[in-house]
Amino acid sequence: MIWFLTLPLAHSIIIMMINLDTIKRLIQSGLKAPSADNSQPWHFEWDGSVLSVKYDVVRVKDRTFPANSPATLLSLGTVIENILYISESYNISAKFSWSPDMISEESAGAEINLQPINSVEPSTDPINHPIFKRHTNRFPYHKTALPKQVLNEATQLSEGSARLLIINSKSLIQELGQLVKVASEIRFQTKEVHEWLGQNLRFTKEDVKKADGLDIRTLALPPGGSMFLKFISSWHRMKVLNRIGAYRLLAKIDAAPVKVAPAIVAIIAPPTPQGAIDAGRLLCRSWTYLNTEGIAVHPYYVIADQLTRLKAGTIPENLIEKAHYLKQECTQALSLGEGETLHMLLRTGYPKRTPPQSLRLPEDVIFTDTSNN
Repeated sequence: MIWFLTLPLAHSIIIMMINLDTIKRLIQSGLKAPSADNSQPWHFEWDGSVLSVKYDVVRVKDRTFPANSPATLLSLGTVIENILYISESYNISAKFSWSPDMISEESAGAEINLQPINSVEPSTDPINHPIFKRHTNRFPYHKTALPKQVLNEATQLSEGSARLLIINSKSLIQELGQLVKVASEIRFQTKEVHEWLGQNLRFTKEDVKKADGLDIRTLALPPGGSMFLKFISSWHRMKVLNRIGAYRLLAKIDAAPVKVAPAIVAIIAPPTPQGAIDAGRLLCRSWTYLNTEGIAVHPYYVIADQLTRLKAGTIPENLIEKAHYLKQECTQALSLGEGETLHMLLRTGYPKRTPPQSLRLPEDVIFTDTSNN
């Protein structure tokens, strides 16, 4: 994985280089990180010492969140976390950097400086690393309570300005489930988000081969659910159905699994770019840990999304009052401090079944090697 060159000088000089196969494995780990609707909005570039992660605006514009949105920066944090984590397995020193100048509506990213530490090869193939086992499970869970030891270990996790809160009180879980319902009611009445979802759903085997978006087999739909979902993926039809309250029914279905979850994990951090990146790193770390312990995870971004839209002034006018109510109740339920916001909720529990996993884009779509230029 690491090349050595010894030069015949007065003192032996060893130049260590990271080979391309290792870089590709690091990129695979970054690509394995979660993203909104499995949009995988990142492009990776390697110049021989720095691995750049950049928002691929040409490929994903108008299909997912813009580059400077908290959802995108949350995803950036998960990519960074995975790459830094697996770099340790390759005995590589990895340090990332970013600046506000790198963030705009069409641009976001970070740079990861990679330096080999020594010549020791990984003791096991890093493909068996826990980050490659991390996955989403939207199917039903057992009601079994999570072990206290696991909860205690997870509670100790943190990253920068981000913190983790575990909720296993039945009454508070019910309350959070109700807030997911309120947030989902807003979402199903928001054109932009609904159209993004419609573009990212993958209904056929040919669609799934695109290797991005949401394979409907991962959505735990009831019989006939895929046909109904395809029907309402059109905003025009959804808007008509909303006149008879379809958004209420869909929101109720969306929130139902949360209300019966054995435990909920909340990722909390400041509503800033750095806060979102910190939250993403903590999100990925805690998610990977829980999956390693055999615990299923289902992410719910819907509350955080409405809070962000409320702050940005993009909530539909007729729903602003409901969004303010959501913010007030969320702040109280999670005891959010001044300068804190919710970045993600995770439904957790022991799975009843192993779900199919979403695919990832091929290397030629997401990677450019400029190291020989």
